[in-house]
Amino acid sequence: MNAKLLISTVFFFLSIGLSSAETATYDNFNDGVDDGWIHYNPRPGSITFVEESGSLAYQMKCSRGSLIDPCRMVSINTKEPPHAKFHVEADLLSWTLNWGEDVGLVARVQEPLPSYFLPQGYALLFRNDRKVHPHSRKLMIVKSKGGVSFPIFLAKGRFVEPAPDPSGDFRLKFWSADGKLWGQMIDNKTGEALKMRDGQAYVDRISAVDDGEFLSGRSGLVAYVHIVSYTQEGVSPIFDNFYSGAEAPSESALPAR
Repeated sequence: MNAKLLISTVFFFLSIGLSSAETATYDNFNDGVDDGWIHYNPRPGSITFVEESGSLAYQMKCSRGSLIDPCRMVSINTKEPPHAKFHVEADLLSWTLNWGEDVGLVARVQEPLPSYFLPQGYALLFRNDRKVHPHSRKLMIVKSKGGVSFPIFLAKGRFVEPAPDPSGDFRLKFWSADGKLWGQMIDNKTGEALKMRDGQAYVDRISAVDDGEFLSGRSGLVAYVHIVSYTQEGVSPIFDNFYSGAEAPSESALPAR
């Protein structure tokens, strides 16, 4: 390889690396603002920065609402271009122990955001269904077609072991690879992935075929109430250390927890 070709090759691969780095977002929310984020928040709910272990974290809070107007909030990151291939992560530090709450990550969200109906895109949702039945908590991959359509459940992981507790410290991971959408929940205290039944066996992640209906879009955080016919106070998940990009982050690149 001659010197000119070698230099061109080096610069080519450097440009790929720089491009990849420039299109990834890291946010530990310690500055107490969410500049570069847009919000779907029709009820509306509140977004606040709360102290957790000596630093700030991101809380989305909303009352349960009604059957036709339930709590539904999405914070969308616009600090990077829309992704086709995506990898999104965030720490889930706590949630309200109520019935009917879904909290988690979104990807390939379509724009512009609607004023009332749910945005279009895909989501990884952690669901808390029953106060007294922790094993009914589940991880799900969902597609929202927007409009008056109900969300479509693409994959479910049930009977999560060990059962996630709202006083814990977990990390949600949602990504696309090999023609599928993948979801995982990590216990940050142990570094181990939680196990769950996918309908056939216990697995450490769930997956669904990437149907390609939404080819590209933005990522972010979601809080939603899917049961409003029982007494409960709504949702108030606390997130931290958000990452979004086309590839998984290196551990050294993630913000300190």
